[in-house]
Amino acid sequence: MPEGEKRLFVGVKISTQLKNGLESPAPGTDRYFKEGNAEYLQIVVHGEDKFIGRYLKDGFPVADLDNVSRNVRSIIRLIAGDHRIEEDSVRIYVG
Repeated sequence: MPEGEKRLFVGVKISTQLKNGLESPAPGTDRYFKEGNAEYLQIVVHGEDKFIGRYLKDGFPVADLDNVSRNVRSIIRLIAGDHRIEEDSVRIYVG
């Protein structure tokens, strides 16, 4: 991607409760956000806030946004146990 170009990021702001879940992930799930694999989740910092989610590829189909939202929530639940992510807490950010 050319330097200075922005990408869309779909994710949730990391709350204190979610941060605790991410610091003690379920056994074997840290690979879903610690390996830097674009197919999994990434943690990004914007100012003082941290977010967990994934970047969308250029030209990503709008019709698939719902699938990405469900995928992000599903993986977070897997990692952080019973931490509930409401559907409307998944947002699109410019990164």
